[in-house]
Amino acid sequence: MMGFGLILTLLVVYWLVSSKGDNIFREQSSRRDPLDILKERYARGEISEEEYLEKKRVLLD
Repeated sequence: MMGFGLILTLLVVYWLVSSKGDNIFREQSSRRDPLDILKERYARGEISEEEYLEKKRVLLD
């Protein structure tokens, strides 16, 4: 009987982690501030300074 309770507990924990864990990561990625993303792209060299300043102006208007 004790083994059944342990198995049931492990299954519940697994279900909570697998179903809620995915949602947590999706929510965090969808909540990112566009200006922060723009700053990161500029810092990585993906966009030029001119592109950065223009996009920043558009976001802040």
